[in-house]
Amino acid sequence: MNDYTRTIRLSDTDAAGVVYFASLLSICHEAYEASLEASGIDLKSFFRDSEVVIPIVHAEIDFFRPLYSGDRIIITLTTLQLKDTEFEITYQVGLVAPQSSLIAKAKTRHVAINPQTRQRTPLSESLMQWLKSTENSE
Repeated sequence: MNDYTRTIRLSDTDAAGVVYFASLLSICHEAYEASLEASGIDLKSFFRDSEVVIPIVHAEIDFFRPLYSGDRIIITLTTLQLKDTEFEITYQVGLVAPQSSLIAKAKTRHVAINPQTRQRTPLSESLMQWLKSTENSE
């Protein structure tokens, strides 16, 4: 699954009534988790793995128009493997209805490391399969 839909909640917004940038990054992470789960990866095991952890080492987001509480959004994610230990996810955010142009675009870069040594380690086979199923075809 590469698409994730969600309604913007009041708690996602800032004092100006628009989505706070960190909130949309968090929602993008929800889309990442939903995609992993849809591909058959058990999230509890994935996030509790004692041999490999996948921290985010870079995140960016651009807004092209504001989002408000009650907006129904769709996030389409694509992945790109950068190295045997690293990948990035691109998230394109739009409104479910009415159809509109791109509202926001985000990107996160992830690195597989051994939690004890903090050294890079190859991505797991299940994660490699997920990357292949969600890879950017451009």
